[in-house]
Amino acid sequence: MDLRTTLSVNESFMEMLTDIKNRGAKAEMILDINGLERAEGVIEEIHADDPNPYIVLRDGTKIVEKTIAALNGMFRPEYSGC
Repeated sequence: MDLRTTLSVNESFMEMLTDIKNRGAKAEMILDINGLERAEGVIEEIHADDPNPYIVLRDGTKIVEKTIAALNGMFRPEYSGC
């Protein structure tokens, strides 16, 4: 059986992203941008007050929070199925 840990409905990854950044840990993500793709890296910046909140990784990659389907093993509810 496939079991995945998921966010609560209407919850975002912003709190987790802030914690990961503060610890200097690597963020490992699955993004949904015209299909699923992987991304990973150390978070350099968090822009939570932007109308479309986003992060910037140390390598300069910009990732809009709402495109993150999974972060370090935690999935959005809509991606919890098999």
